[in-house]
Amino acid sequence: MIKLTKKQARIYKQRWEQVELVNVQELQTTPMPLKFKQLCLLMNSFHPAPTDKKDEREISKIRQRWITLKRRWEHDHS
Repeated sequence: MIKLTKKQARIYKQRWEQVELVNVQELQTTPMPLKFKQLCLLMNSFHPAPTDKKDEREISKIRQRWITLKRRWEHDHS
């Protein structure tokens, strides 16, 4: 483990605070359609492993709802 001096720790913390500010600014300026597209990509990349038939049915319902919402959004923004 690397030990930091107080000065190094302060500089490290300041850098991460700057990174957080940039992150917040990006989130505030990103258009909602782009955020939604990013969310769609994220949701499409997630495939949980169902543990039983009940879970599988619930996941199927959620996926169908997501597909419906995605299609409606795409229709409204095309």
